[in-house]
This record gives sequence, structure tokens and C-alpha cells, in this order.
Amino acid sequence: MGGASNQEENFVRRIPIVLALLCAACLPALWIGAVATADPAGHSTLTETILPTGSGFKDLKLGRGEPFIVRRGNAGAKATRTRTRRSVVFFGQFTDPQIADEMSPLRAEFVDPVAQQGDSSSGLGSAWRPQEALGPVTFDYTIRNMNANRVSAVRQGNGARKSLNMVLTTGDLADNQQLNETRWFIGLLNGGTIDPFSGQAVSATNPCSNDQAENARLNADVAARRYTGVQDFNDWPGRPADRYAGFWDPNQASAMSGPYSAFPRYPGLMDRAQKPFTAQGSRVPWFTARGNHDGETQGTLASTNALLVGLATSCLKVFPSQSFDPATQRGRSYSDVVGGFTDPAVQAQLLGGATNVPPDPDRKLVTKKEYKALHGGGTAHGYGLVDPVQNRASGGTASYYSFVRSGVRFIAMDTVAEGGGPEGNVDDPQYRWIETQLRRAKASRQLVILYGHHTLATMRNTNADEKAGSCSGSSPPPGCDADPRTSTPIHRGLVGPKPMRDLFLRYRNVVGLVTGHTHKNKITPYFRGGGGFWELNTAAHIDWPQQSRQIELMDNRDGTLSLFSRVLDQAGPLKTPAAGASAAAFTETDLAALSRRLSLNDPQVNAVVARGTARDRNVELVVKDPR
Repeated sequence: MGGASNQEENFVRRIPIVLALLCAACLPALWIGAVATADPAGHSTLTETILPTGSGFKDLKLGRGEPFIVRRGNAGAKATRTRTRRSVVFFGQFTDPQIADEMSPLRAEFVDPVAQQGDSSSGLGSAWRPQEALGPVTFDYTIRNMNANRVSAVRQGNGARKSLNMVLTTGDLADNQQLNETRWFIGLLNGGTIDPFSGQAVSATNPCSNDQAENARLNADVAARRYTGVQDFNDWPGRPADRYAGFWDPNQASAMSGPYSAFPRYPGLMDRAQKPFTAQGSRVPWFTARGNHDGETQGTLASTNALLVGLATSCLKVFPSQSFDPATQRGRSYSDVVGGFTDPAVQAQLLGGATNVPPDPDRKLVTKKEYKALHGGGTAHGYGLVDPVQNRASGGTASYYSFVRSGVRFIAMDTVAEGGGPEGNVDDPQYRWIETQLRRAKASRQLVILYGHHTLATMRNTNADEKAGSCSGSSPPPGCDADPRTSTPIHRGLVGPKPMRDLFLRYRNVVGLVTGHTHKNKITPYFRGGGGFWELNTAAHIDWPQQSRQIELMDNRDGTLSLFSRVLDQAGPLKTPAAGASAAAFTETDLAALSRRLSLNDPQVNAVVARGTARDRNVELVVKDPR
């Protein structure tokens, strides 16, 4: 770690004097030598980047590091700031690992083949990814590189460098609101043994078929810890050839050519992905904000439909089939497609392609109160900090909170639209609470950084929470509206009555908003009337480029502040196992490396857009000090 930090310091200070004395012709040779031996673990994108190369099943290569780019907000950067600045707070961001139970019956993989490029985060393509079974290991290796870069790359005026204070997580940590997925991501962040296999033996308390031979088959699969799903074509034989062409089976190729024809074979990969492993866990405290996949079926539907809720813990999994042609869904929005699953006629078509798989009661969908409780005691990674008044008034469902670190008030928002839909909003009780927090911070001369899942641009959902239905009866569905308060008027990000942007701009002590959801790196300035803030939106861990972000707030002590953003790749190496290699002997490091390369080659991902521009990655964002 020390070596990596020293390298980054050189990049921050640009080329050291000794290198400047070398002839220009020598520099390319020195760079090539460094690239040949370098890897992402312990490094950041200040010193090296990862770039696509080749055609067909694309490979990866190391590229030059990207030094900080200075971006001006409502103030310019003074040359003397490097001698006077001091660090206020230094934190990391994790977002959108979407830890998936890829064998769950409550998946919508059967619509994935009609997705278009760029749909992976919010379109049909989010229904399935070729690398999703490797998601737990990928997140572990994302956490590992955050741990390995706990010292700032930026020196303060006195020469010292700040150590990482904490990590903020901005949602979609689980993929489908399931109990086991939620336990997995909490376990990955806390550290310890992670068992990513799902499916339990059929029994009187975990029933499936009345056919004893069928139950014996399912129990044998559980005993062998065998993967069951769309990435094993033997699990759904006899379907139309075009259905197989829309998926990648590491054991065998589809008979019909398709978007995964160039993908290599790795026999046994899906079974290998089910093995337990030891997660390192975050070395610093971490705090949670919910995303739409944490609180809705498929990240889209309020979990109130009895069939969909029951399907999660059943043994009936829908596979691509003759009775449901995904081509009929082409051109429709993700919300419309998933919303159509509640139509009895569509349900009949889907169930026509269902097959028995091992059931699992741990696939149950969690309520918001259960989600909070799963985070444990104490601060509960943020949920123990919820205002008691808000908690009582909301029936225990309030999942927004604030805390102060080094004179900065951090405000965690819950932007999940309880009434359904992948895009976000803020209900009126939370809006009024946030306004109170901003007013208190201003009175205390505190700077403010907010964080939540949705960007301001994707907070455009008009569904009121009440649309989910009240929590009446003895066994209310997990997606019902348990908050007795009126949610309206709903507040969106940029449009409508009292949008969140306008609220933030009214308080000049707001300097940053940290978000996820879009699965791409993007930094957006919001300035007006002499005040304003920066929105830092970070790419997903599940999709290419599988990056996280570190953010450091510096007081330049010249009337300005700087927000430094440093982007990290996950710690897996660039080199992946040779095509055709048996996956039985793969290490977790092999799986992390393969996950990144698979994510690059996902035909539904626009690799250039997801990575963002250089101005969206390693930057120094300057803003006037409102104090």
C-alpha cells in the first residue's frame, strides 16, 4: 500500500523533476515496463487505468493513469491552495453491487434477450448478466481495493495525508429485495464467511412436489451444491433454439449464433461460483442508503402481488420457453414489462415454461423494517441514527438519517418510490425532515454532503407511496405502505413542485450530493445565484467498469473548498483464466478477474458511456466556502 500511495503522490504532483530530465523518447519504454507488471490491487486510477482491447470477446489492457482534473464551480482554484489546504473528511462510496441470488424463482431472465445496448442498469438488460453469479466475489474485491487505498493521494499544506474515515453505500446492494441477498451484502461489508449458494432440501417445512422421485432429485442437487438456472442449458431442455442464443452457458455453446457466441467456455464455472469464501470486510465504518432493488421486486414493483411474493420461496422457476416469446416485449419499458407480470394471461404464459428447482425460505422478500433490523444494533450502519421522532411517526419505517463528522453534516436520503417504479422520489415527510436538517446545519455553520441512490435526474417518479396499498390484515405483503403519514406532495429531483435541487440550492452550505443508480460515472454541477453543489454519480460494481469512488473534502483556507474524487478499480487482476480451463480449481482472484472481463463483454453495456469521461473520474471540484 505504501508503494501505491507514493506513486499516486507523484501523479498528483505531476511528473517528478528527475523524470523531467529524461529524454522524451525514454518515457514510453518506462511506461510499458510499468504496465507489464502492474495490477489493480493496491492502486487507483491515478496511476493506472483499465481499457478494452481487441475484438470479439474483448480483452483488457492497462493504460496510463489519470491525474486530477480541476473543475471550477462558483469559484476558481488559487495556485497557493496547495500550501494552505487541510483535509476535512475523507470517505469512500460503494454503489450498485446488486448481489443476486441467480437461482431464485423470482427472476425475470426470460425477458433479458430483447434488451438493447445501454439497458443494463434500468432497462430489460438488468434482468440477467453473464457475470452475476460472480457478484459476491466482485464486491469483496471492490471492498479489498478500497481497504488497500485508505491513505489519501493528496497532501495537505503541512505535508500530511488523511486516512479514510468511512464508506457510504448508495443502494442496490441487493438485487431483488430478498432476505438472503441482504444478508450476503451485509456479510460482505462486515467480513467473514460468505456462502453464496441458495436452495434448501425439500421437507415438510420447505415443500415442493408431491412426487417423491422429483423431491429426491432436487435434494441431490442441494447436497451437491449444484447451480440451477438459465446458465445451464441442461436445466431447461427442449426449448426453441433462439431462447438459448440469448444466454451464456460456460459449459456449452448455443446451437444458434447470438450475442454470446464469442464467449469462451469455462466448464463448471457456475458450480464453482457457489462455493463459500472469506470476505475481507470494510476496514472502516460503513453507512447504508437504500436503492430500488433493495426495496422492490425486480427493483420495479411494490412487492404486493401475492403470486410474485409467493414465487420467491417456491420451487417453481420460470425459464425461457415456447409459451412466452420475449420478442413480444421489445420496445417496452422495464416498468411496463415487469408490471405486465401481474396480468393473469401473462402469468399463464410464463408458468408454461416453469420447472421445479430447490426452494429456499431464505429467499423471502424483506419489509423495510426487517431491512433496517438486519443491519444490527448500535448505529446499525446508519439506521440506529434515525431520528426517534421520525421513527415513531413513520411506524418504524423511516430509513433516512444524519450524522456529523468533522463539522460536516452527512444526510442519508431514501429515494425509493414505495408506490413502485425503478426511478426515485422523496415523500413529503422526508422532504420536510431534510429541510430541517439543512436549516440546523446552516445555523451551526456546518457544511452538508447528502447521499442516496438516485441521481436528481432519475428522481422523476410520480407514484405516491399510497399506491402500494396499506398494510392491513394479519399478514400484509412486504411491499405495502406501512408509513401512516400522507406521502404527498411527492418531490422529484429536477421538475415538479419543490424539487430536491431547488431545496439544496437554497442552502449554500450544501457542497455535495453522492449517488448511484445509473451505472455510470458522471459528475454534474448545480450552481445558481452564487451558490451550488456538485453531484458525484458513480458506476456500478456489478457492471463494467466495476469501479468505486473516494471523495475528500479539503478546506483550502483561501475562501474555497475542494472535493477530490479518486476512482478505484476492483482488486482482481487483468489476466483471466485461459479459455476452456476447468473452473473447479479457480481461486476467488480468478473469479474477480473473469467477472470484470465478462462485464466488459456484456453486449447490453455501453462500455464508453459507463466509464464516463475523464472529467467524471479523477477530479478536483472547486466550490466557494459558504461559511
